[in-house]
Amino acid sequence: MFLRLATASDLDAMTWVLIGASPLDPVYPYRFPDRHLYADEFAELCRQKCAEYLATSTVVVCEMPVDSDPRRTQVVAFSSWDAPHYKQSFKEPMSRLSNSPVLPITIGHRDRMNAFRAQCSAKKHELFDTRYRRGHMFLKILLCHPDYQRRGAGRALTIWGIEEARRLGLNTTVFASPMGFELYRQLGFREIGRFRVQLEGDEAYLDIPAMILRPGDTREREQRYAGGWGEGVRGCTTIACT
Repeated sequence: MFLRLATASDLDAMTWVLIGASPLDPVYPYRFPDRHLYADEFAELCRQKCAEYLATSTVVVCEMPVDSDPRRTQVVAFSSWDAPHYKQSFKEPMSRLSNSPVLPITIGHRDRMNAFRAQCSAKKHELFDTRYRRGHMFLKILLCHPDYQRRGAGRALTIWGIEEARRLGLNTTVFASPMGFELYRQLGFREIGRFRVQLEGDEAYLDIPAMILRPGDTREREQRYAGGWGEGVRGCTTIACT
């Protein structure tokens, strides 16, 4: 297993990871409850989202040996990070990254999508941006393909961001999913707030914890080295707050 900054050539692999892992991230079933009815459109949406990550954030990929042929490796997980004045992994217009034109989103539950985006943006500003005016290392999304989970990819990608945040003297922040919460807690993150995304009269909702790790947190350092790279937590993801 090894990590590296993503390039445009990783777009197909990242799309494969996102499509495979999306059922485990409650954000996607919430926003796209009927995605199985329009698989092609959902796949293109995932591709455009991955192109957006490459164009706007620092993306780190994790490669592992292919199960069917250990002599080859492939991208099985990735993380997308936002930090002030931090170099992007690959800055390129989305139209050049995707094989097809960037299309407006016409699938999914529009009201849920709008509510989710508005809530995440407002809570990020309230819980992170206004409190840490020097900036923070924000883990926008972390996904591992289901075929390669529980092998340490999510842990390794998270530690990469923690180390970069420490180097920059910044806090590491994340909106955690239910699958990723325990991983982040083990690494020393603490919850500083929680919010719910729910439309009036809608039974479905998202309960989202906001978590932070300060650069000098000794508990994180002790547990990280005690556990090594270890086995990742099943489905280790963040809330994909875009």
